[in-house]
Amino acid sequence: MKKNNLSKILVVVVIFLISVICTLPSTPIWESAFGSLSADEQTGVPIASFVYEDDVASNSCLLTISVNKMAEVFNRAKNAPSYEELLDKVSDAVRVKLNNIEGVHAEYTKTDMVEKKATLRINGKKKDELKTIIANSKLYAKLPLEIAKLFPQKKITLGLDLKGGLDLVYQVDLDSIQEGDSIADAVNRSVEIIRNRIDVFGIAEPSIKAQEGNRIRVQLPGVKDPERVKQLIQNTAMLQFHLVEDQAVNASELEPVMPDEKLLMSKGGANQMPLWYKLKRKPDITGSDLKFAKVAFEEMGQPIVHIEFNGNGRMLFGKLTGENVGRQLAIVLDDKVYSAPTIQTRITGGSAQITGHFKLEEAQDLATVLKAGALPASLIALESRVVGPTLGQQSIEAGFVAGGLGFILVIIYMLVFYKTCGVIADIAVIFNALIVFASLVIFGGTMTLPGIAGFILSIGMAVDANVIIFERIREEFRSGKTVRAAIASGFDRAFTCILDSNVTTLLVVAILYSFNSGPIRGFATTLGIGLVANLYTAVFFSKLCLEYWFNGHPDRKLGL
Repeated sequence: MKKNNLSKILVVVVIFLISVICTLPSTPIWESAFGSLSADEQTGVPIASFVYEDDVASNSCLLTISVNKMAEVFNRAKNAPSYEELLDKVSDAVRVKLNNIEGVHAEYTKTDMVEKKATLRINGKKKDELKTIIANSKLYAKLPLEIAKLFPQKKITLGLDLKGGLDLVYQVDLDSIQEGDSIADAVNRSVEIIRNRIDVFGIAEPSIKAQEGNRIRVQLPGVKDPERVKQLIQNTAMLQFHLVEDQAVNASELEPVMPDEKLLMSKGGANQMPLWYKLKRKPDITGSDLKFAKVAFEEMGQPIVHIEFNGNGRMLFGKLTGENVGRQLAIVLDDKVYSAPTIQTRITGGSAQITGHFKLEEAQDLATVLKAGALPASLIALESRVVGPTLGQQSIEAGFVAGGLGFILVIIYMLVFYKTCGVIADIAVIFNALIVFASLVIFGGTMTLPGIAGFILSIGMAVDANVIIFERIREEFRSGKTVRAAIASGFDRAFTCILDSNVTTLLVVAILYSFNSGPIRGFATTLGIGLVANLYTAVFFSKLCLEYWFNGHPDRKLGL
């Protein structure tokens, strides 16, 4: 075999392997083999740490999930996650997975911040049943995770029209932007903070982008509680600590209020009357130096939010509490007093608790927004659209049925009419599909229903290119040329026609992509990638296969 052909085959093999490696994590078999949790989550909170205990009195099972503090993931030099972060993600993933099973209900009972453990109560299940359910939940890998690390962690992103979810448009309130901040800075910081909140909340594959002017578009696939997510996004989360000057049941009892003071009301509770507090207008310390925030439980089982400051915040908090022993310190969030405990002694550890008669979800959301940071300005909701998961699932099924049926019919047609050349064309079409999917993964593209239409159209054009080539080869062969000469001449003469048709279509694709957004861009993206891949598979790959098949075998028939 010629050296030139060896280099061509090497290029084909490399592109094929890259395409398979990038596409495989997006296939249904991936979760069955390597689990839906990330490698960090599986090693940091291994399934071997799960402890099951039957609670006969309540006909339920207690599941304790623990962090493996010795795991290598926590000792990385860069981007090492915290114990709390992985424990929170894994325990919540287990809870959500169990609650999606009919007849199963899982809820938190407590979280041990010291031992880094979370306990769930699963009603109506015994420990043996629960072990089987979790073992088959596809959360954890059945094959060694070392194999999964050879593959990219990114997957093909499904659009809202396929997966269902929430589509939101916000506008940054210009009147609430702090002095010295530009509109662009406020918008960009808001985008980052919203992204951090959504990441902590655990929504997969979000799209959060700044738009023209001061608008932000948030697209969240798979959201099941839209109102909770909206509150999570719009909460400014401005945490402040104020020393209490005075308190009373009625605001009138605290008047007059000086210019450097302000009155705020406490959050209150079901069995507790809200109080009014007179505070210094300027906070003594803010939440800008928070290290983390985490849901915990007090002795009576009531959810609370445990917070801890970083080095600078710990120093300021220690100084504040040391100089004001015996005074009340109000914990204020978005101009609402959540609690005002009396300082008993100097607090050097830099930790505190926020109590406020929370429901568990309220405490989780508060911890989430505190970890992500405060928004630089208020957000005004302009548009809200919910795409139902049922519609999305129907779209996926209809798209795959249409795509699969069209794909099969094309393959059968090529086999019947072009015999050996048809086999090569079918291989080229499959190769083309792999390149399209791999490109979507590599470049972070989103697969939408119009994107599936663009993909199907690109397959049709790929086959069309092969038909043009094979018909030219047939004409050359009938004119009296040898098989190898007919192949070479057929490809040369068909190339100009194929190039012209693909380039003109790519120009239209570029216009569609540039002057549109959303679904139209999805169509243009997959069609454009498919056309570029088509030039490679139909011309370069198919020619190489034909030359290799007939090289040194003059007795083999062309089959056209």
